[in-house]
Amino acid sequence: MGNLFRVNMAYNNLGGRDVDDLDFLCSLTNSTRLDVLAIGYNHFRGSIPQCISNLSMVLRIFALDGNEISGTLPNGIGNLINLEVLTATRNNFTGVIPTEIGYLGKLGNLYLHVNEFSGQIPHSIGNLSMLTELILRNNNLEGTIPSSLSSCQNLLVLDLSKNRLSGTIPPEIMGISSLSNYVDLSYNNLTGGLPMEVGNWKNLGILDLENNRISGEIPSSLGDCIMLEQLHLKINHFEGSIPPALSSLKGLEVLDLSNNSMSGEIPDFLEKLNLTTLGLEFNDFEGALPTGGVFTNASATFITGNKNLCGGLPEFRLPRCNSKEPRREKTKHSTRVVTICSISGLIGLLLVVMGTYTFHSRRDPQTVVSEFSRDGLLKVSYQALLKATNGFSSDYLIGSGSFGSVFRGVLDLNQATVAVKVINLRRYGAVKSFIAECEALRKVRHRNLVKIITACSGTDYQGNDFKALVYEYMMNGSLNGWLHPINEMNGEGEHAPRRLQLLQRVNIAIDVACALDYIHCNCDTPIVHCDLKPSNVLLDDEMTACVGDFGLVRFLPEATKELVAELSSSIGIKGSLGYIAPEYGTGGEVSIQGDVYSYGILVLEMFTGKRPTDEIFTDGLNLHSFAKAALPEHVYEVVDPFLMKEFHDDELGGSSYVRASRQNNKLRKIQGWLASIIRVGVVCSSEMPDDRMSAAEAVVALKVIQKELLQVITHAAEDDVTYISTS
Repeated sequence: MGNLFRVNMAYNNLGGRDVDDLDFLCSLTNSTRLDVLAIGYNHFRGSIPQCISNLSMVLRIFALDGNEISGTLPNGIGNLINLEVLTATRNNFTGVIPTEIGYLGKLGNLYLHVNEFSGQIPHSIGNLSMLTELILRNNNLEGTIPSSLSSCQNLLVLDLSKNRLSGTIPPEIMGISSLSNYVDLSYNNLTGGLPMEVGNWKNLGILDLENNRISGEIPSSLGDCIMLEQLHLKINHFEGSIPPALSSLKGLEVLDLSNNSMSGEIPDFLEKLNLTTLGLEFNDFEGALPTGGVFTNASATFITGNKNLCGGLPEFRLPRCNSKEPRREKTKHSTRVVTICSISGLIGLLLVVMGTYTFHSRRDPQTVVSEFSRDGLLKVSYQALLKATNGFSSDYLIGSGSFGSVFRGVLDLNQATVAVKVINLRRYGAVKSFIAECEALRKVRHRNLVKIITACSGTDYQGNDFKALVYEYMMNGSLNGWLHPINEMNGEGEHAPRRLQLLQRVNIAIDVACALDYIHCNCDTPIVHCDLKPSNVLLDDEMTACVGDFGLVRFLPEATKELVAELSSSIGIKGSLGYIAPEYGTGGEVSIQGDVYSYGILVLEMFTGKRPTDEIFTDGLNLHSFAKAALPEHVYEVVDPFLMKEFHDDELGGSSYVRASRQNNKLRKIQGWLASIIRVGVVCSSEMPDDRMSAAEAVVALKVIQKELLQVITHAAEDDVTYISTS
C-alpha cells in the first residue's frame, strides 16, 4: 500500500509471542506518504529494527509507548527529519539516547520516560529548537544536565526527574523564558546552589527540585517567578532563612521546604499567600508560629522537627512562647484572612462541583459528552469533532492561543460551519481556563459576544482526556488579522482582504465597548474579561465584532466584590503583554477599569496601526503617550497609513470622504473626528484607573462620530459621488 498515510493500531492486544514482533515495520518502508505510525499500548516485544531509518521522510508522529520493547533506540531514528512527535514511553529500552536525535529539527514533543536509558543526555538535543516538551524521567541517565538545552527556546515542559544526574544546575537553562508548565529535576544527585538566574522563569507554574543535594540559600530572585503555583525544595541542603522576596508569589499554592537546614523565624507573609499546603518539617526554624492563613489548618501545615518553635494554634501542640513581647497582634487581620480563605474555598468547591456536574472527564469517545444539551444546546462527541475537522488537520487550523488551538469544521448533524477550540490539557492551568470559559459563556448572551454552541469533555481514541469548546464560526477572522495582515491568514490559507475603513473601525470600536458594558454592568454577576486584545475580537460575515476567549475571566459578585477582588489579585494576573493595566503589575486588584485600559490600547492600535509592543516604543515612550502627544493638531501624524489613503487622492482618483469633504469644506471635521477617537483611546488607557471613562461613556462618544460619518456618506451618495462601501 504505497499511498498509505496513517497507521494507528494503538490500544489492542497485538504482539507478545515472538522476539521479532516488530519486523512488520520494515514492510512500511514502501509507504512513502506515511504521516502517522502509532503502535502504542499493545504487547509488542523485541527490538526496533534498523529498517525504521528507511520509513517515510514525511513521517510526523511515531508512537511506540506502552509496549514491552527492549534493546536500543536505533541511530537511524535521525533519518526521520520531519518527525514532530516521538513517544517511546513505558517500554524496556536500554542503552544511550542516540546523538542522531539532534537531527530531528522539527521535533516538538520528545517522550522517552519510564525506560532504562543510560549514559548522558546527548548535547545534540540542544539542536531541537522547535521542542516544546522534553520528558526523560524514570530512566538511568547519568552525567550533567547539558547547557545546550538553553537553545530550546520554545520549551514549555522540562522533566528530567528520577534519574542519576549529577553536577550543578546550569544557569544557561534558566534563560529558557518559554518554560511555563513545569520544570521537574527531582530525585537526582544535583549539587551546588540554585542559580540566581532562576528569576528568568517568570511564567513557570511548577518548579520541583525535591530530593537532591542542592545547597546554599534560596535565591531572592525566585520571587521574580510570579506565576509559580508549586515550589518543591524538599530533601536538599538549603540553609538560611526564607527570603522575603517570596512574598511576591501571590499565586503560590504549594510550598515545601521540608528536610533542609533552614533557620530563622517563619515570616508573617506566608499567612497572606493563597497556600493550600506548607511543608516546613525537619529544619531549624525558631520563634512564634504564625496563626493566620494556612497556619489555621494543621492538616495542611507540617512543622514537625523544628524544636525551637512555639505558640501557634493549639492543634500544633507547641509550647507557649516565653517572650515578654508576644508576636504582634494580628487577630483582626487573621480573621480577615480566614474569611477570605473560607470564601476562596467555597468558590473553588462550587466551581469543582459545577465542573464535575457539567463536564464528566472520562467517557467513551463515541458517546455524547455535552451536558449543555440539557439546556437545549447541540449534542456533540469527540468523534463528531474529529470528523468535522478532518482529524484536527493543520489545514483546518485558524488560530492558536495560550491554552489551545482553534480549528474550522463542518458538523455532520446540521452542516453548520463551526470553530472548535481544542484545549491543550498539557498546558498548566488549561483545565481551570476551560471551566472558567464555560461558566462565563453560559451566563452571557449578547450580539457582541462570541456565541458558544456547545462543549465536549471526554476522552480521545488513545484514552487521553479531551476537552473542546464549539463556537459559531466567524467568517472574517480576528481583528488582529485585519490590522496586521502579514501575520494572519484566513481559513482557506490565503491572505484575506485587509483594509478597514474609518467607519468600519468606528463600528468595531463601538461593538467592543458594547460587549464590555454588558459584561461589566448588565450581567447578574459582573465579569472582568482580563485578556482583551485584537486577536480576541472576531468579525462575522457582516463585520460585526464579537469579543471571545473568556479563559481568564474573573467574576465579581456584588455582595462580596471587595473580598473576591482581593482573592483574584492574589492568584496572579494573566493577560497579554502591552494590554495589561499598569496597576495589575503592582498587585492591584482585578477590576472593570482594567478591562477599560485594555480597550483603550485596542482603540489606539486600531486607529494608529501600531501594536503596543512595537519596537519604536522604548525609553519610556508607549502607545498611550505616542497618541496623546499628537492631540489635537498632529493627529494625522499618528493615524494608520491605510486610513490616510481615504483622505487623499490616489491613483484611483481619490476617495468619497475627500470629495465629500471638499464639497462641504470639512477637512477640519475629519481631523476633529480622528482626534476625538484617539482621545477616547487615550482617556481609557490612562495610568490611573479613576481617570478612565467607562465602556458606556466610550459608546456614547463614538456613536456621535459614527452618526456624523454616516451623514457625510449619505450626503456624498445623494450628490452621486462614488464612495467606498462600508460592508
